[in-house]
Amino acid sequence: MKRTKRMAMTLASVLAASSILGACQGTKENEASSPSPSAAASASTGATAPAAEKNFDKQIKLSMYNAGGFNPTSLLPAREEDPLRQKLEKAVNVELSVTIPTADQRAAKLNTMIASGDIPDMLFMWDKNVAADYYSQGVIMELDPYLADYPNLKKRFPEGSWEAMKINGKTVMTPGFEGVSGVKGWWIRNDWLQKLNLKVPATPDELLEVLKAFTFNDPDGNGKNDTYGFVAGVGKDGELAALNWEMIFWMYGIQPNTPDIIDGKLVFGSTDPRMKEAIAFIQKMIEAKVVDPDWVSINDSAAINKKMYAGKAGFIPNDWRRMEPGDQTQMKEVGGEVPDWIIVAPAKGPHGDQRIGVKNHPGNGWAISVNAAKDKEKVKRILALLDYWYGDAQAYPYFAYGIEGTQWQMVNGKPEKLAPTKEQEEKLKWTANWFLPRRVDDAVYFNFKNPKTAEFQQINLKYIKENPIVPKLVLNPDDTLFNDRKKYINETLLKFMIGKEPLSNWDAYVEILNTKFEYKKYTDDVTAQVKKMGLLP
Repeated sequence: MKRTKRMAMTLASVLAASSILGACQGTKENEASSPSPSAAASASTGATAPAAEKNFDKQIKLSMYNAGGFNPTSLLPAREEDPLRQKLEKAVNVELSVTIPTADQRAAKLNTMIASGDIPDMLFMWDKNVAADYYSQGVIMELDPYLADYPNLKKRFPEGSWEAMKINGKTVMTPGFEGVSGVKGWWIRNDWLQKLNLKVPATPDELLEVLKAFTFNDPDGNGKNDTYGFVAGVGKDGELAALNWEMIFWMYGIQPNTPDIIDGKLVFGSTDPRMKEAIAFIQKMIEAKVVDPDWVSINDSAAINKKMYAGKAGFIPNDWRRMEPGDQTQMKEVGGEVPDWIIVAPAKGPHGDQRIGVKNHPGNGWAISVNAAKDKEKVKRILALLDYWYGDAQAYPYFAYGIEGTQWQMVNGKPEKLAPTKEQEEKLKWTANWFLPRRVDDAVYFNFKNPKTAEFQQINLKYIKENPIVPKLVLNPDDTLFNDRKKYINETLLKFMIGKEPLSNWDAYVEILNTKFEYKKYTDDVTAQVKKMGLLP
């Protein structure tokens, strides 16, 4: 299972390191907490009052730690220049102080605030396991007694997303922002298929033959041996299921470091026999020299995009929006042409698997601190704010598109995105930090220009699957070997892929996992959780 980096220090160790924290405490990056001016009172919400409490006569102060902002490097403006914050404040009569940390600072900054006793009232938890840590340390509260009073918020997300917000059966967060399902699909050069008289591959063997033809049969007709069938890479953290190899693993129904239920049985992708089959197929791809050799140095999606723009590979799993006008322009500039790239259905693997990913449920969310819980009015006001922010239909365009009249406008009763000038766009980057309620199926937000983009997304959505385990799973905080184990798995699977380690050593790999890295303790813990979830008898 993919796991984000845990908190740099537990709360206990943070408190013990008070001298270090004292030196850090002066940093207040991207914080907006100026006094509330009269402008806030005049901001128009254009929406009804939030549920549960419709009479907020007394203004109260709330502090927000927004570690989920979509553009955290852009400073929020002063309150009088931020109509979006004004709308939130007026809706529930609060004065907000907002801290937006950058991704690399969010844990350290929050720990500093906690250690100093300055715990924000509402906290964005960027990872469920981080939330589990804070919950176990008594930093955040349970929300179940209150949620029924906020129906807009409850209805905003499906039950599966709410289930993912639970720790030990208790809801400790409200869902944060939705991840888009089916983003990456099977892009293939349709013009190359036609030129070489090939059909869209439907099985792994057919895929390998197509990749060989794309590599060795001069599909671009320039008489040079300068094309490849497939482009992939390895994540900077050594993650194998990040830069296109995951599509090969999916043909066999599994992913590294990911538990799942297949045919009614709990399986662990890193050691399941299907993984061994997938590795054997990848070995064939590499031995056949159909993979762009740069894959060993590619470690981010930007490098994958450059390969697609260059037009020298025939099969590149990528974002379903990759043929939007901006990308087509780059294809023309980098490769000299706009190839006939199309998204196709993934090949069906030997066990009947035909998929490109799993359905996304938020693994992040909003929590309320135990400090705020001391004041029940604060708890109600925070949930009312979230109920409005995420659930009010009239407010939605503001918190999905930004400033009315500049970033969007209403046309015949429907929102329509505008095209700000480059100067306006630069100045308004900060608005993305309020876009957390944006819906994953919002065509206005994505603002498709290529008529086939929506069609490509629908193809991808046919081949995603629910993983019932991962959204609900909480990693054992006492599992001190987790990161070392994951590193060993990724490194060893990579060695198998490139043939540095023969597949005949597979059982030895599993044995080392079970002995040196206590893999069985991990699988036993996951099994116990899955049974508690009711997914296994």
